[in-house]
Amino acid sequence: MSGVCRSLDDDRLSNLPLALKHIILNRLPIHDAARTCVLSKAWRETWTTQPCLALNMLFYVRVIHNKNQEAAQLSAFSAAVDKILSVRTDPISDFQMFIPPKLHSHHIHHWIHLLPKEDVRVLKLDNSQNYACLPPSYLYDFANLKELGLFKWRLSPPPQSRCFSNLVSVDLISVSIFAPVSFGTHLQVLKLHGCTGIEHLVFIYFNNLKTLIIGMSSKIDWRWIENAKNLEHFALLLTHADFIQSKSVNLIRLLSNCTRINILVLNDFLLEILGPDPFTVKTHATKMVNLKTLDFCVLSFILLRISNCLCLIRNLPNLQKLRVTLTRSNSVDSAIESYLEALDWEDVVLSKLQIVQIHGVIGVRSELQFSKILLASSPSLKEISVFCNREITSFNEKMRIKQEFLQLPKKSQQAQLLWHDWLL
Repeated sequence: MSGVCRSLDDDRLSNLPLALKHIILNRLPIHDAARTCVLSKAWRETWTTQPCLALNMLFYVRVIHNKNQEAAQLSAFSAAVDKILSVRTDPISDFQMFIPPKLHSHHIHHWIHLLPKEDVRVLKLDNSQNYACLPPSYLYDFANLKELGLFKWRLSPPPQSRCFSNLVSVDLISVSIFAPVSFGTHLQVLKLHGCTGIEHLVFIYFNNLKTLIIGMSSKIDWRWIENAKNLEHFALLLTHADFIQSKSVNLIRLLSNCTRINILVLNDFLLEILGPDPFTVKTHATKMVNLKTLDFCVLSFILLRISNCLCLIRNLPNLQKLRVTLTRSNSVDSAIESYLEALDWEDVVLSKLQIVQIHGVIGVRSELQFSKILLASSPSLKEISVFCNREITSFNEKMRIKQEFLQLPKKSQQAQLLWHDWLL
């Protein structure tokens, strides 16, 4: 009877639809996917037909786990990749690879050349070399790519290249760009972190872009934002930058043209661009009626930045969630405290604000005054989360800070204080 049950189970497993088998295999590391070939004849070559191939860091670690010498590790890795690509029988639509340190570039060029350029839709290359790799020119022939992710590469496409014209999502980290690159008119998501040469990016039409995230880049072209009329999620995280086209550009004026933005992430360096005139901020910020989440990932207690931060907040009529990460500065706290105490916010009502998160609290008076202004203006507030800075280690000091926040007057009777001992 047990033999009959095993036979029925084997048949059920063997007769699974190919699409379901691929779903199962996609959830397994490549080593385990290959081992499914012993299940039955129907599974023998199934793993070689799956459209997704992830040769990621986990794959690399498992390949070299019993190899102590660097040369042996690289040899084992390159041999494993060669073998896997040689047994492939069906097109690869999703290819992801981790490039180990000191791997010779001819291996990388060979493997990319083996990929069918007409079929690849998702390409992610994670380079762990100490330097940015230069990909083969063949890479720019992947015209049907939908999603591109690169870490530590150099992009220098040939002149008049129409590569990447169908991309929908691009994620570049520590990428250097040396020649004009266009990602096409279908682009919806663009993430750039620590990239250089981004002034070479060509965006004539930004009609479909919905997410734009730029972090730690040296140059910004404001015309990108001017063309992104349908932008919904915008993050600009800079400590310094050269602003192409104009250094006196008013960021809020530009953002006000992107009326669909609902998530905005900034650091306080950008608050310097708003200028000292609150009227200018107020005139344009009220057009951002769809903005529901505002995140200041860095906010120093510098007078100009604090004043422009509050000026922006008060002119977002539908703001629902505010997240602020405070940092120490060399400014005199008493001067900022005096400014906050004198600030007239009696006519300000943040009617939609429901969640406030304040990170990095160290217990100075200006932090309390800043929080008091928000609490006194938010009749719909449901919770305020306070995250104490890691540098505050004394239990008594933490209790003092917590008690002072609890005593702050609130316009909403439903607002609850959620206290956290450290900065997340």
